[in-house]
Formats: sequence, structure tokens, C-alpha cells
Amino acid sequence: MRLLQKTNRTYFLISGTAFIIAGVIFFFVISFFFKDQLNEKLFHDIKNITRSIKKNGTLPNYYPFIDIREVPAQSERSFKIIDTLIFNEFEKREILFRQICLIRVINGKEYFIAARDTSIEEDDLLEVIAIVTGLVFVLLLVSLYFINRKLSMKIWQPFYKTLDELKEFSHDKPGFRLSSESELFEFTELNKTLEKLTKKVISDYQSLKRFTEDASHEIQTPLAVIQSKLETLMQYPDLKKEQAELINSAYVYTLRISKLTQTLLLLTKIANDQFPDKKAINMAELIGEKIKMFEDHILEKSLTLNEDIKPDCFLETNFFLAESLVINLIGNAVKHNIKGGIIKIKLDKTHLEISNSGEILPIPSSKLFERFYKTDKSSDSSGLGLAIVREICRLNKWEIKYVYENNLHTVIVNF
Repeated sequence: MRLLQKTNRTYFLISGTAFIIAGVIFFFVISFFFKDQLNEKLFHDIKNITRSIKKNGTLPNYYPFIDIREVPAQSERSFKIIDTLIFNEFEKREILFRQICLIRVINGKEYFIAARDTSIEEDDLLEVIAIVTGLVFVLLLVSLYFINRKLSMKIWQPFYKTLDELKEFSHDKPGFRLSSESELFEFTELNKTLEKLTKKVISDYQSLKRFTEDASHEIQTPLAVIQSKLETLMQYPDLKKEQAELINSAYVYTLRISKLTQTLLLLTKIANDQFPDKKAINMAELIGEKIKMFEDHILEKSLTLNEDIKPDCFLETNFFLAESLVINLIGNAVKHNIKGGIIKIKLDKTHLEISNSGEILPIPSSKLFERFYKTDKSSDSSGLGLAIVREICRLNKWEIKYVYENNLHTVIVNF
């Protein structure tokens, strides 16, 4: 939810509640004020009637507003202010009246005097107040919405400009700066903080990049020397069998260390997005080439290869990353297959599926793409192949998932 929507929703909720409460209070205040004014008018009418009787001796009668009649002496001198309904012949319905009735002695005679006037019915009053309050509320909310929208667009413009610039941020651009300026202190402080943060990110990235490259180079150099020395030792004619086995074992482990270092360096480069060059890659041709590369391994394990590869399936990506993805997936399907098993490769413009036969995994499938997580601890695999595949998919915004059905392990990449 956008901030403006959240703010407007809060305004509407608070304003609506306030208007409902104000409408109720307004209703009772108006009702009380109207009745009080009407009571004063009726008392004034009674005084005028009394004065008229004393002066003229006649009884004015204007029904239903004035009702005067002589009553027997010693009548109960009650005083009442009530609301009453009186039928109106003209409108053919009952109308609400405010009535004051009392008994007074005038010129030695007792008279019942009732003064009445039409009163606003509470339903009518409530309806009028609700309509007026509703119209004012709608007008206020519409005004608030447009004023708030206009002010927000002006006030938040530097923020959105900063946001757009941050979307273009890349750690391989050391000269990155935020150009947006604002009169507001908060946005100025935000920009200063973001500039410090981006500079720190770029600096850390450059340091990490140099470290990984230098470390890889520094490790590979002595490893190459060790491998060369071990190869020289293995050529000595007078080596005993035990010595040759030890040298060969050391040589194998140096190869593993060298391969592991290169793989970790590749993972770091992928994570740091150091493969910006992209072009249209024909995945059908690429997969065909890599299948030929694994032909000897497939024959060695007597594997059956089923291919369903649609031609001319192009992907816009880096060639080296596409090649690494295909090699790791096919290599994984061959390496972890059973003798005489099956490999299925399916490709179309939307996804790639590579399946291989085998027993159910001894580990949770969620761990399959983690670094150094191996299904077989005794295997000489580094446990980084599927981790590389996951990083390549993340970089290209592809979806990757694993499925095990009918004794087939399937890795699916949705482009």
C-alpha cells in the first residue's frame, strides 16, 4: 500500500468518526435549542392572551394554535409542557405540536389556556442534519484528498527521484551520486545517509572483488607448483608402490583444491553480477554440444538418454553462465545416476527439465541447492554444482525447483 493511500485512509476514518460524533451532538443541541426557543414563544403567547382577555373580556380561539375555555372554579391548576400529535384536516395527517397548557384566574374567572405551535419532528430534523453533515463530510474529504495529493506529489517528489536513482545503482559504478535535493531536512538527511551507504557498498564490493581475485591467483600459483613437483616425483623410476600411492593421493587432492577454488571464485563473480555481457543463446544447440561432451560417461554407465529438445530456443543471457548451467545439470544427472539408468532432457521456450533415475534423496530437498551439501559424503564432488545453478537462475530471474516422482529426480528451470 502506498503512503498516500494509507494517509488518506487514516484521514477518512478519523474524519468520518469525528463527523458522526459531531452530527449526534449537533442533533441534540439543535433539538434542545429549538424546543427552548419554542417554549419561550409559547409563554409569550400566553402572556398576550392573558392581557387580551383582561382588556377585552373576549376569549380568542384559533385552533389548534390557541385553545381557551372557562373551567369550573377550584380546578387543579396544573402546568404542562408536552409534545402532542394533532390531526391536520388540510394535510390529512397528524402533525407534531409543542404545547404549554395551564389554568389561570383572569377577572375572577378560571380559564384553561393551551398555546401550541408546530414542532420539527425528530425524524425530519435527524434527516436534515444527516444530509447536511454528509454533504459537508464528502466535500471535506474530496478537498482533503486533492489537496493532500497535490501537496504529497510536490513534497515527495525528491524522495521518488532518489528512489529512481537508487534503482539504477550498481556496485561497479564508483562515481555514483544522488542528484536530488530537497528543502526538507528529513529528505536531505536521507540522501546524505544513502550516499554514505552506497559509497560503503561500492568500497566493500571492490575490496571483496580484489580479495577473491588475488586469493584465487595466490592459491592457484602454489597449487600449480605443487602439482608440477608431484608430477615430477611420480616419474621417478625407483619409487616404491606405497610412495607412488601417497604422491598420487596428494596430487588428486591438489586438483580438487584447485577446482574448488575456481568454483568458489565463479560463485563470487556470479553473486557480484560480474557477467554483464548478454546475447541471444541458442539453448538447443548448447545442450546438444554438452551432451556430446558427456557421451563417454553416459556409455560407461550404460545410461539411456531420452531427448525432447525443441529447436531454436533462444535465451538472452551470458554465454558462460548458460554453459555453466547446462554442464552442471547434465553432469549432475550423469554423476548421480544408477548403472543402466535413464536421463531425460526436455527443452522448450518456457522451461528446461533434466531428469535422472535414482533412489530418493537421503536429505531434505530444500538443502539440495545449498553450498557444500552433498547427498553422498564419500563423493569427491564439491557440493557446489547446484549452488552455482541456483545463483545463475537468481541472476537471470529464472525459477528453479526440484521434483522427485516415479524414481526420477527432476530439476526444472522456468525461464
